[in-house]
Amino acid sequence: MSDSDAPTLSESNRLRQELQREQRKVRALQEIGVALGSTLDLNELLDMVLGRISEVMDADRATLYLLDENTGELWSKVAQGDQVHEIRLRVGDGLAGTVAKTGRSLNIKDAYQDVRFQGEWDRRIGYRTRSTLCVPMKNHHGRTIGVLQALNKHTGYFTTDDEALLVALASQAAVSIENSKLFLSVVGKNIELLETKEQLEDKIRELDVLFEIAQVSASAMALDDMLKGMLARTMRAVDAEAASILLADEFTGDLRFRAAVGGEPEAVKGLKIKAGQGICGWVAQHGRPQVVNEVDQDERHWRQISDLVGYHPRSVLCVPLNWDDGVGAVELLNKSQGRAEFTQDDLKLATVIAGHVSTAIAQARSRERQERQERLSTIGQFLSGVLHDLRTPMTVVSGYVKLMAKENELEQRAEYASIVQRQIKMLNAMTTETLAFARGDRKLWMRKVYVYKFFEDVAEQLRREMSDAGMTINLELRDRGTAHFDEQKIERAIHNLARNAMEAMTHRGQGTFTIGVDRSDDDTLVLTFADDGPGISAEIREHLFESFTTHGKQQGTGLGLAIVRKIVEDHGGQISVQSRPGRTAFTVLLPQPEKDASVVDDSTARDAASVDDGAAGDVAGDDTKDDKSEVRAEH
Repeated sequence: MSDSDAPTLSESNRLRQELQREQRKVRALQEIGVALGSTLDLNELLDMVLGRISEVMDADRATLYLLDENTGELWSKVAQGDQVHEIRLRVGDGLAGTVAKTGRSLNIKDAYQDVRFQGEWDRRIGYRTRSTLCVPMKNHHGRTIGVLQALNKHTGYFTTDDEALLVALASQAAVSIENSKLFLSVVGKNIELLETKEQLEDKIRELDVLFEIAQVSASAMALDDMLKGMLARTMRAVDAEAASILLADEFTGDLRFRAAVGGEPEAVKGLKIKAGQGICGWVAQHGRPQVVNEVDQDERHWRQISDLVGYHPRSVLCVPLNWDDGVGAVELLNKSQGRAEFTQDDLKLATVIAGHVSTAIAQARSRERQERQERLSTIGQFLSGVLHDLRTPMTVVSGYVKLMAKENELEQRAEYASIVQRQIKMLNAMTTETLAFARGDRKLWMRKVYVYKFFEDVAEQLRREMSDAGMTINLELRDRGTAHFDEQKIERAIHNLARNAMEAMTHRGQGTFTIGVDRSDDDTLVLTFADDGPGISAEIREHLFESFTTHGKQQGTGLGLAIVRKIVEDHGGQISVQSRPGRTAFTVLLPQPEKDASVVDDSTARDAASVDDGAAGDVAGDDTKDDKSEVRAEH
């Protein structure tokens, strides 16, 4: 090679090296393009791009700052060995902060000669920054979203060509970063939507369970049925294998199994747990829920009862029950048949359900107390009526016993004895009726009655009582056929009306009580009970048939006419009154069965010729046992 060829060879090598560098830049740019389009994961994207940018820019390293819109800071991650440091700059601080604030590039030959440069990170990580090229990254709206920075060019300083290249790379990176953010935002929204959907589905399931529980609470007649129905739905809602409800005894505090579903429900019936014993006892006593997914590891677990019933749970969820005057617990066992653990969501749902169960128990207990009080009140009113009516047969018995004591003729004494026996039967009937009422058994004993004989007997009973008070009784029988009604109750009603009339006429020392019997065109039995007393005042006439309404009688209880109305209405009839000074008339309408109705005659009914009233020991209940009588439940 001649001396003249040497410069040419040197130039050739330089050009070859320059070409190689440009080729590496092109490949790096291609790789950057591929990298920017190959992933939407922001961290992965930054890691892939920064190394290629350093190579393209022939720089020692490259840093990419992103603008945190929440804090208004620039942040970046810098690797130092195996550690990654996060750098945060306020917009306007340092070289990168200045570019972010102004939106213009900076090309600095020596960073330490620029007052805006902050060397803190150099000192922290042991680095020496010299030349620096910072360019803004802007989105398609022209808004700065970050800063791309190249540090320490290997051969001198960064040129204007380097600046133009880095601006182009920053623009391309900005597009990819915006796409990544958009993608992550969409993914985040989708995740939120999925989570919201799952939450809504959970809420719908909860609402479905609560709706079913509300239905059970509203439709179940008995407390045990209601608790069992609620428990079954609770167990299904939390996917438990078995469940039970335990209520504390109001005196001892011991928990008793009131309802059980799944597991061994029959085995736990009648069992009790001492106050505070076991997990359920602890929950009921302290009023705090518990989730125990490792039952054998919990010292409160009472193994004796598990051994007794032959059921060994792995996990337990227990929530307390609380109402005004009681406590208890809902126990759920073995989530997914022991394959899973109870979660906080299960606990929340069980707690909500327990609140509804507590309310249902409180309402059921309140209804029971109210029903008991109403029943006691009703029985008390009923007994008041019975005691009120006892005076009539007792008065009759007393009168005829006195007559028997003075009478020597056997035939007359036998007649008096027969009348006394009938009154004793009436007393026994009242006793039987009272006991039946206390049991909730209220019946009318409808019999075929011979009208003439029935009213003659009643009039005879009243005649002697009225004659002692200087009064008379008239019986006007315009119908002498047969009728169907409960003899003893209609007799009680007549005695009450007669006593009312007697008490109204007492001040005069005389008066007439008239009983009229007739039949309407539709076969309704029409009974009229009239007196010639002073009449009923207008102010109490509209309340006359209400309990405890009386009109000036010294010994009156206000129950007589209320009892009469009840008896008449139980027969499906009606009662009315017309009153003026000198005449008060009560009219009773008793509907009769249709002619073709299948009503069986009472073979023991009294006929017009003779009546066998039975031995002195017979009671009214004997007649009611006659299987030929027609029985109609009272309304």
